[in-house]
Amino acid sequence: MLGRATVGILFLLLVWGNLVAGLKAGLACPDWPLCHGKVLPPFRWDIYMEFLHRVIAGVASLFLVALSVRRFRRYEGTARLVPFLALLLLVAAIGMGGAVVLLEIPVQLTTLHFMTGLLVFLLAFYMATFDGESEPPVFAFRGSAALFLSLVALVYFQASLGAYVRHLEAGLACPDFPTCLGRWVPAFLGGPVLAHYSHRVVGYLILLTAVALYLFVRRDPRQRGNRGLAVAFLGLVAVQVGVGALVVLSGLNFLAAALHLGVALGMLSVLVHLWVQAVRAEGAALSLPPA
Repeated sequence: MLGRATVGILFLLLVWGNLVAGLKAGLACPDWPLCHGKVLPPFRWDIYMEFLHRVIAGVASLFLVALSVRRFRRYEGTARLVPFLALLLLVAAIGMGGAVVLLEIPVQLTTLHFMTGLLVFLLAFYMATFDGESEPPVFAFRGSAALFLSLVALVYFQASLGAYVRHLEAGLACPDFPTCLGRWVPAFLGGPVLAHYSHRVVGYLILLTAVALYLFVRRDPRQRGNRGLAVAFLGLVAVQVGVGALVVLSGLNFLAAALHLGVALGMLSVLVHLWVQAVRAEGAALSLPPA
């Protein structure tokens, strides 16, 4: 229960942060850790969007600390690096969150802040899955497990690239869809256009990969139990392409952008489930070795 709650709150935190960015409310609280010098800031919608982002982050931090401490006690050997790394990244994310405000949201730092938060989400997902009692922590990077984990890395990269495009304010560098500046390959590839166009190209690559994954799982009898997850991933990727188009054609509507991230988190969750299924199939012999 604690693991699932932690993952759920971190999901909410990431999506809420996206809403804050979409509404340009990131500097509505210009100081840190207080907001306008107060524990409870003046009531104004943009101030409370940012303030609630901090409140959700605080609650998520408490849940993550509790989960990490519990897993550290139950895990053995090298597996203890997972909760330790989760806490280390949490501290880094908190520090970067403060720096983002005090330095007035530099592009590279906001992107790194998101990437760190996304890693924390994935580590929390791992700890929620492997409790150390009924299911010991295991890891595998071979066979289908390597395939699924590589796809996790690809989608993580795409989400990070999307965050960079967002904070670079390159979301409308290609204001049309599916073409970019009226062409399939824009005449000028540089700066914001290159960032935006690269995000689209990787998105199409993920769509093709999702189709290939579905065909692989469907044809391999050993993957029969993963067919539902493969269909779910393919469906989410198809929806994601449509939502990405909506983000552009709506002029970066903040709700569409938040949905874009929410679907990406769903894609990552499905891929992690696929990886976990593959790891379980390998057996307990792949448990992380003692230090």
